[in-house]
Amino acid sequence: MGAAGARAASGAPEEEEEAAAEPAGPGLAVKRAKGRPSAPGLLRWDQVPEEFVECFILSGYRRLHCSAAECLASALQPTNETLNFWTHFVPLVLFAGQFGRLSGLLLLPPWHPALLPLWCYASGVLLTLAMSCAAHLFSCLSPRLRAAFFYLDYASISYYGFASTVAYYYYLLPGLRLLEAGALAALLQRGLGWQLDPGAALQAYLALVLPVALALALACTAACCRSRAQGCAYPFAVRTFVFAAPLSMACPIALEGLLFDLRARNPTLFRHFFRRYFWLMVAAFFNVTKIPERIQPGLFDIVGHSHQLFHLFTFLSIYDQTLYVEQGLRDFLRSSSSSPARPLPTFAGTVGYMLLLVLCLALVLRRFLCLPAKQH
Repeated sequence: MGAAGARAASGAPEEEEEAAAEPAGPGLAVKRAKGRPSAPGLLRWDQVPEEFVECFILSGYRRLHCSAAECLASALQPTNETLNFWTHFVPLVLFAGQFGRLSGLLLLPPWHPALLPLWCYASGVLLTLAMSCAAHLFSCLSPRLRAAFFYLDYASISYYGFASTVAYYYYLLPGLRLLEAGALAALLQRGLGWQLDPGAALQAYLALVLPVALALALACTAACCRSRAQGCAYPFAVRTFVFAAPLSMACPIALEGLLFDLRARNPTLFRHFFRRYFWLMVAAFFNVTKIPERIQPGLFDIVGHSHQLFHLFTFLSIYDQTLYVEQGLRDFLRSSSSSPARPLPTFAGTVGYMLLLVLCLALVLRRFLCLPAKQH
């Protein structure tokens, strides 16, 4: 859809006769946008390979087969990728500083078992931002390397989603009344008149959270890579929907807010959790609709197009998530100190799962990286 969308947006006709017959009107501004020259050294959409064209982005493209040094230098030049890089590089620096500050405030050795889920989560946040920066900065090295960088970007998003689930599992889920057998049994009795003991079901759920999250991460990565490798009519909608699937692992927190008085019991979690999902919905809106460049092609090629807005709102969502994960960690440490019998996270249940995921993601990526170049 990239080149076709740009062609439709620019008003570029298939034949000159169609251009002469097309009446003046609302399309005139779009035609002028097509004719607007790019900055020196940059190209228009019809001067780059079709797979490099982004929908409704008409200018500001870097040439193919840039050197690594030229890619690095382009971070300081006004291309249509410049702010895609900076809108994730600045958050990368901010989150690295925030995790470092938190490590200093906790007064625990970094290898303490209670901190293992935090380091899993931190690695997910930092890796997905770093891979996004690399993908946008070095995407013009070659078609094959462009595909490889974006496959790695998809894998890093899945890694981040699973890392978030690890943090939820240890820091947030133990504090939910929804997952307490007595509280859930009382809710079912009061609301539905059922007299059930949900203890076994809750134990089964808790045993399956991490394995299911790992399987979802692998499935999402494979689906997104396939949407790029084999072509897709609506790739941005598919990728947005696919990466929304792991968010289902946070359903217990959402249900806690609906069924129990989460606002009163944990106002920080309530406020930041639901605000995070608001930011995610806004980010998904821009990523799928391609607004504002769809409305005025050519005007937002360098500054203000949808992918930059998508990055900004995902940054806000991760920032809110980091706040309630941090509070969950503090609550976990308090409860552990008051109840020494409470089990601490294990290496196998945290870092071990992350290493297993990395191995499985490597196998998924290897399959797509071995495809012939024409299929990328």
